[in-house]
Amino acid sequence: STMTSVTSAAAMKLLDVRLKHAGSILASTIGEFTSGSGGGGGQEIACLRAGGTIDLYRIVISQSGGDDDADDEDEDDEEEVTTTMKLVSRVETRSNLRSLRALRISGSKRDVLVVGSDSGCFSVLDFENTSNNNNNAPTILHCPPFGKASIRRDTPGQYLASDPRGRACMIASVEKRKLVYVVHRDSTGKVTLASPLEAHRPRTLVFDLVGVDNGYDNPIFAALEVQYEEYEDGVLRERKRREQSGETAANNNNNNGEDVEIGQPGDGFTKQLAYYELDLGLNHVSRRWAAKAHRTACCLAAVPGGADGPSGVLIGGENYIEYMHEGMAVPPLPNGGNGGGSNDAKPKRMICAIPRRELHPAAKGVLITCITVLKQKKGKFFALAQSELGDVYKITLTMPKDDKTTVTGMTVCLLDTLPVGNGMNISKLALLFIPAEFGDHGLYQFDAIDIEENAVKCTSDQTIGALLRSGEMTVENGEDGFYGKSVTAAEIAPTFRPTLLKNLHKVFTLDSLAPITSVLVGELAGNEVSPQIYALCGRGPSSSLRVLRHGMSVTELAVSELPGVPGAVFNVRDDKAVGKKGKKFYDRYIVVSFADATLVLSVGETVEEMGKESGFLTTEPTLACSALGSGDGGGIVQVYPGGVRHIQRDGVSQWHVPGIKKIECASANESQILIALVGGELIYFELDPMSGKLTEAAIRDVG
Repeated sequence: STMTSVTSAAAMKLLDVRLKHAGSILASTIGEFTSGSGGGGGQEIACLRAGGTIDLYRIVISQSGGDDDADDEDEDDEEEVTTTMKLVSRVETRSNLRSLRALRISGSKRDVLVVGSDSGCFSVLDFENTSNNNNNAPTILHCPPFGKASIRRDTPGQYLASDPRGRACMIASVEKRKLVYVVHRDSTGKVTLASPLEAHRPRTLVFDLVGVDNGYDNPIFAALEVQYEEYEDGVLRERKRREQSGETAANNNNNNGEDVEIGQPGDGFTKQLAYYELDLGLNHVSRRWAAKAHRTACCLAAVPGGADGPSGVLIGGENYIEYMHEGMAVPPLPNGGNGGGSNDAKPKRMICAIPRRELHPAAKGVLITCITVLKQKKGKFFALAQSELGDVYKITLTMPKDDKTTVTGMTVCLLDTLPVGNGMNISKLALLFIPAEFGDHGLYQFDAIDIEENAVKCTSDQTIGALLRSGEMTVENGEDGFYGKSVTAAEIAPTFRPTLLKNLHKVFTLDSLAPITSVLVGELAGNEVSPQIYALCGRGPSSSLRVLRHGMSVTELAVSELPGVPGAVFNVRDDKAVGKKGKKFYDRYIVVSFADATLVLSVGETVEEMGKESGFLTTEPTLACSALGSGDGGGIVQVYPGGVRHIQRDGVSQWHVPGIKKIECASANESQILIALVGGELIYFELDPMSGKLTEAAIRDVG
């Protein structure tokens, strides 16, 4: 028997149920995923949380206050605008989520969500019908498998990119493998996926992936990657080099520094920005173009293209932000600049240094961790970038008025300093969402965005001018060597001192306990039954001590003084409300029963006491109360010691207790009422669905 119990325990599979979901957000994207957001001009934010949860939040802006009798000017002054994030859907995937992207398929007014995980599948989710489902789960449009489950360096899922025109998606692994899915609709309007097209490249590490906006030409995906060689090839190459130069293994340690340590400039590894083109006619993916990028580059953002902008990508790295695009023109030289004579010696990179903090060490770089771009109306756009210190910069590209396809300059100016985030999402409603790496997540409102005149800023002309004055353009790879030094960037960039928020202000906070650095469980309050959980959360200025208690949290909406001690409380739904699809009804009245009276409260934007206009008998206690019918105006029933009262829109009907008897207790639902008289007599009533009247159906004496 002991062996049997051990075997059963080993074969048993346990499923955890979370009392509190994870607070950290790994990745997020913004879009219009439901008709409720698109119809009202709002937007929604999809978040990947630790533990395999997908949350969809809707940005809700409401106005309250104002006096109807006051003038318009006074009313505007008194109105208070409240911005919140409402949870629309929460999905437990029971997997390790890695990446997500919003995809608006051509011809659609809404976005679908593309998710990469450890399942080895390419998942496309539609949140349109989440409000009609009992569990608020999205519809899985497609989930085709492409590889083995679990997280491997050669299993796609770590990086996702979608074509801005909604025609294709690329999913890539950390190394080698890239797959492209063509997305379109069939004749019935259903979303379909074609078989994946391979764009593999061996011995290639990917750092970031993004879809390039090039109008309605063939879709292009930009990858930031490094190609390395096999160890044997490196040994043979090094041996051949030494043989040609007459070196031996004996003088390997005395080679005047010709061998460069891996990870340093000149080590033989080059980071490139590569374009992968999907030929829709040939149904084939090819590596179209590649160019050398800054060796510290780590993040990409697509610049609007077609009729909206010059296309291309912004590249964030250490100390600099760079703009690159296939076939881009050589940046113009600053006034008075000297390129060294030949065209080959002129600067070829559109790059700009970022402002630095005053006390930041000059020999230590500042890394840009994420970049996002917002496309505005009339072909305007701007980008925001955040550094590893939390400083947020605004990036503006300069273009001629008569040519929106050529970038002639770039400006990077300081916007504000925010908590370090795992990404940035800009809404069309002038809102910025930061999923913080540590502590609570924040939703911020823009107070000003055109800040170039008074902000701390650096331009590409200043950066390129410093390169020309240094004289390093005459040296081989002098441009790369100049931009690879943090000391040089510190000399170019202007400095600033972090202050309180100037151009942003926080309007909403999403609570997050991540990271929890220490936990203590115990009943330390002294007067509670269940123990509390004391947690140390956050890091630095966002750190806090939080107390968790078991139970559901409530929000206090109204407080009313009662005239006595209540004997019972009933909630009654609105009998006139007819639900749609799901038949959801909302409570309209709160009925409080006392020993000799009944108090009726109306629930709306405020809680107000009602009198005779409610139809209730307020001079008697209420034994039972319920709305009748299925939302079609069946009325409300009130049972009191002297009888049964049926309240309808066209009047009130009553059934009185015969003789001097009284009702001792009662029960009621949507179609049935059961009362018990003093002496043991039971009387049963039913609601006639045709006439909407209460009829006495049965009487039984139980003694």
